[in-house]
Amino acid sequence: MYISTRKGGCSMKKLLFTYNPNSGKGAVKLALSDILSTFTAGGYDVMVHPTCCPGDSLEFISQRGSEFDLIVSSGGDGMLHELVYGISAGKLTVPCGYIPSGTVNDFASSLNIPKDMRKAAEMITQGNFLPVDIGRFNGGYFAYISAFGWFTDVSYVTSQKTKNRLGSFAYFLTGLRSFEPKYLKENSGRVNITWDHGVIEDDFIYCMAGNTHSVGGMKNIVPDGASLTDGKLDCLFVRTPRNLSDIDAINRFVMSHDCDTDMIVSFKTSSLSVTCEKPFRWTLDGENGGEYTSADISVVPGAVRIAVPRAE
Repeated sequence: MYISTRKGGCSMKKLLFTYNPNSGKGAVKLALSDILSTFTAGGYDVMVHPTCCPGDSLEFISQRGSEFDLIVSSGGDGMLHELVYGISAGKLTVPCGYIPSGTVNDFASSLNIPKDMRKAAEMITQGNFLPVDIGRFNGGYFAYISAFGWFTDVSYVTSQKTKNRLGSFAYFLTGLRSFEPKYLKENSGRVNITWDHGVIEDDFIYCMAGNTHSVGGMKNIVPDGASLTDGKLDCLFVRTPRNLSDIDAINRFVMSHDCDTDMIVSFKTSSLSVTCEKPFRWTLDGENGGEYTSADISVVPGAVRIAVPRAE
């Protein structure tokens, strides 16, 4: 669908708007008129591309993104992932914007992007773009998080229907099984981690490398503070609990960020290699990233320019 605002011989900037029509109870469809009016008022000819299946937006952006002056996506973590992946895979220098309409929206929270869709669209037209770091994962890309283990599959094993009906509470309900002994055993194991300053080997139940302030809606989960602009990956690893005391220490960390325990390992690094004794299912930006016994992860500094609010 193409919506033109061209008047007479005026030369207008071109904007590609991709969105997931099913995200957030169809919130984008309900706000579509306001969003497009905001973009056209900002001086853009707008091409609208509603996605039809996973990977659709990624392919469209990587192949045709160079035709536009600005690329904007709206949806949940999946749309964000495809936006960043498409720009990176297409080797594009086009700036972008993101209008969150998903269940949790960790990335948007980290950048203070407005939750109100019309306000987010207005912010994008102001043209304040921040170069942010992204990650590489075994040759692919991710926007803000790569992880495996405890609780990490909740976002993509929870159905879209359940997310729309219950919101973030849907994640809680699905995640309850993460405490079952069988699940804990399946999602932990021996892990070797090689990073900028050494090697760590132990049994871990959770491994994360990214640059987000928020994970699953939990704020400031990284002890030293995450940054999207420092050229580093913020890494967090949780050792496999052996007794109730260990479980209590992990709970204290999750609830109050009390990291005065050897159950939590955290550091910043430009790259790391993770080798596991068995295949683990990774999540990339909340999406199923596949099963691997090893992963090479690195940061790509300032790779994507994304619209953010102006400093007050």
